[in-house]
Amino acid sequence: MKLAIVLAFALLAPTNINAERVRTVIPRATLNYLSVPVAEVKGYFRDENLENETIVIPGSTAIAALVSGEADYSGAGGTGMRAALRGAPIKAVMFQTEKVTWYLIAAPEIAKGADLKGKRVAVGTVGDTQDALITAYAERNGIGPRDLIRVAMPSRSTTTTILGLKSGAIQAATVNGDEALIAEKEGLRTLTFLGDLFPYPFQGFMASDEKIAKRPGDIKRWLRAMMRALMFIRERPEEAADIAIKKIPMGSPSRPIVIEGIRRFVRALPDGIPGVPSAQGIKNVIEFDVKAPLKIKEDVAPEKFLSLKLAAEVKEELERKR
Repeated sequence: MKLAIVLAFALLAPTNINAERVRTVIPRATLNYLSVPVAEVKGYFRDENLENETIVIPGSTAIAALVSGEADYSGAGGTGMRAALRGAPIKAVMFQTEKVTWYLIAAPEIAKGADLKGKRVAVGTVGDTQDALITAYAERNGIGPRDLIRVAMPSRSTTTTILGLKSGAIQAATVNGDEALIAEKEGLRTLTFLGDLFPYPFQGFMASDEKIAKRPGDIKRWLRAMMRALMFIRERPEEAADIAIKKIPMGSPSRPIVIEGIRRFVRALPDGIPGVPSAQGIKNVIEFDVKAPLKIKEDVAPEKFLSLKLAAEVKEELERKR
């Protein structure tokens, strides 16, 4: 199968002809996936004798690329785990964050959570993860699920979301941290960081069952580079912002906005070495990212779509070094 691919980033360092070439697929070229260009620019892939090619492919197409062998790793975690449960030979090998990265923004007249009663809120699709988290936030503010009017807006852009809020078509929506900053500049409000509701590992990366079984050492090298990149982003947001400005097509945001957007993303990272979710986080992933979208009532075995042993080994190695 041949894919139309889009190169998101280019390496600054010279190509190492002896390095193993790998393809990492991400669903969007945003700050949420800054770890990949950071790992490239800072030489973390090179330290592992890897030459990474980053490709932007959304959802199910990314999973097809992984299954066919045209990609080595895919950041379409939710789609990938659900595909694995339906029989696709792939597993999640790491999660970038311990919490969702979404912020709930609202029209200027919505000053607090209780003001959402009877208001229109944008979700991807009714019943999806965004819906579940907004509903949980509303319930904590005394609003029942039936007191929200859900508006399905799949694949909406930041511009579309802001226009919808300013026009009154919707009164609230979820966005990432950097997008919330742009919305605030437009006079909109940020109500809350939805990641604070409960642990919910986000941005899972998938690999094929064959690669996990036959080339675990190669996966560990890739995981080590990614985990180091996430720690760099957390510990040095200013330098990470300079990489983001050069490597991610974000328009023309100011450097302070990019830095603050990174700091808001970092709120979703766990303490210590990232990559391996907490036990409660895994339970929530199963509930909200797998069972709810597939309308499954019975228990499901995590090993059908998760393979976190290699990430746990890399985490332990990095902890010993620190």
